[in-house]
Amino acid sequence: MVLASGSYFVLSPIPHEIVVGLVVFAVLFFVLSKVLLPKLDAVYAQRHDRIDGTLERAEQARAEARRADQEYRTRIGAAREEAARIRDAAREEGRRHSEEVLAAAREESSQLVAEGRGELDEERSRLRSDLQPDIARLSRDLAGRILGRQVGEDEYRDTVDSYLAQRA
Repeated sequence: MVLASGSYFVLSPIPHEIVVGLVVFAVLFFVLSKVLLPKLDAVYAQRHDRIDGTLERAEQARAEARRADQEYRTRIGAAREEAARIRDAAREEGRRHSEEVLAAAREESSQLVAEGRGELDEERSRLRSDLQPDIARLSRDLAGRILGRQVGEDEYRDTVDSYLAQRA
């Protein structure tokens, strides 16, 4: 360094330092460009590919998820429609079965009522025929008590026949 006029130093270049600096720079540039930069480019390319691949896989996964969601919604809709159809069919079947059971119960009820009436008519006829002699005897005895004398069979029949004739 050379001291110039005034208060500061003026730098003057030294030729051999410039040459050495240029040689070292060239060697360093050559080493970096041939060894380090290709490795850095490879790492950069790998990371870029990995990021792009991850983004592509994410987009594919997103598309697959959308497709699966749409399929799920379609299947759910179909399942709901099927469930509604089954529920309606079950209701109809239940209504029809209920009507059949009710009709069978009404038929059985009518049959039981008819059988009961028939049995009652038979029992009434049987009781009439069983009680008729007793009624006739008791009414004849009652008539005798009221009249204060014995009422004969012929007189009793005539009285009953005349009463029935008046009623008819």
